[in-house]
Amino acid sequence: MAGDAAPRAPILRIVVRVNVGTDRMAASDDPLFLELLGPGGREFRLAPEHGKALRRGAHDEYVLAGKEAAACNVGQPERNDPRAPDLDATRVLGVCLRKGMEPIPNVRGFGEMDDRLQILHARVELHVEGEETPRVYEREGPVWLGLACGQRLPLEPVAEP
Repeated sequence: MAGDAAPRAPILRIVVRVNVGTDRMAASDDPLFLELLGPGGREFRLAPEHGKALRRGAHDEYVLAGKEAAACNVGQPERNDPRAPDLDATRVLGVCLRKGMEPIPNVRGFGEMDDRLQILHARVELHVEGEETPRVYEREGPVWLGLACGQRLPLEPVAEP
């Protein structure tokens, strides 16, 4: 696909739902990223526009869309818009969540080297132009993310009825 070719299946909006566990140390202050894998892929930071996310027992929802969309609720929407540049759903080969680290790991205190995150359930919906139902990727947990247990969580495609 040429750099200026129009996508065959443009992604208009992405909805990400994450249910955080309630175990001790299940929450995290570290950033969480959505990765769309493949030649048409991209990475997005899942940070709410206002307030905290990834708290113990939380049911967080992130809507990535144009900043003019009322449902868009992520910080810096102009940099986290799946339409700029256009993404083609036919070129997305996989979806995963990735836990980042913040602040930079070598400046953390000794006891903070592995800030873990427990995910009970994760769901990603790719809302594609011209398709009535979203393309869905999902994963059940509990799954821990962190330095000691891995930082990526691949999600499986789900065939919606």
